[in-house]
Amino acid sequence: MKVLSSLNDVPELQKGNVHIRNEEELLQKLNKMIKDGSSKLQIVTDFDHTLTRHTMDNGTSVLTSFGMFRECPSIPQHYKDEDNRLSGIYKPIECDPVMSIEDKTKHMIDWYVAAHALLKGVKFPRNELMDSAYKMVQCFRKGVSDMIDWSKAQQVPVLVFSAGLGEAVLAAMKAANFLLPHVKVVSNFLAMDENDYIVGIKGEVIHTYNKNETAIKHTEYYDMVRMRSNVILMGDNIGDAGMAEGMEHCDVVVKVGFLGNNAEGNLQNYLNKFDIVLVNEPTMDVVNAVLQFIL
Repeated sequence: MKVLSSLNDVPELQKGNVHIRNEEELLQKLNKMIKDGSSKLQIVTDFDHTLTRHTMDNGTSVLTSFGMFRECPSIPQHYKDEDNRLSGIYKPIECDPVMSIEDKTKHMIDWYVAAHALLKGVKFPRNELMDSAYKMVQCFRKGVSDMIDWSKAQQVPVLVFSAGLGEAVLAAMKAANFLLPHVKVVSNFLAMDENDYIVGIKGEVIHTYNKNETAIKHTEYYDMVRMRSNVILMGDNIGDAGMAEGMEHCDVVVKVGFLGNNAEGNLQNYLNKFDIVLVNEPTMDVVNAVLQFIL
């Protein structure tokens, strides 16, 4: 076991687009994780624009899980038009660097309620998702496969915790061969009638600002991690920083934020919530570099 004498021992943390809130605190957290080893570790990650990139090298935006749903041939144009209208209203609010978290939360809940109401009555053959899913494979951050392979080898559970569309998350993970027994997905799944019409979302709706591990206390994943007190957490939204809240046994949480939208205006807001903020970063290099020390 080799503890870190300083963060300089991790070259990936020295890149210009890597921002650290408190170097001394991060060093202490990482060394605690290294000393405890992989048997005490769990990985909790968002899906949209966290496991996947914000944009591709050519500048095109990467689809979200709901974007994958929109691409399915059976989805009617009136749904797409109204979804675009809602996005035009609420996406700028989500990225606003000035608005308080409290005010943002109210607007985000309004967005999710409206978006989910819009789904009702849409006929949706689930098999159409796989065509979008195979196109998504190239959109995962470089190094996600290495992270999944490492976690499998070290028997470290991975929770993909998404406020997006669960069926799309599962399809994309399956297409990329990431849906292994130690990888679990908690998300919003569609409730369907016998004729494949959407009637709503199963259970309580998960949105950006209520994502915390209390939502998984009665799931298989909770049983896998109740003895694992160290967490590497990844997200691209400020609300994602709270995904480990509610798990009373968590001891050390290293929070990694991927910042892609309005980076200059939002950097300080992200540093207030995340230990490490990666600006316009297309890879998992920082996370994988840290994992190599935890054996």
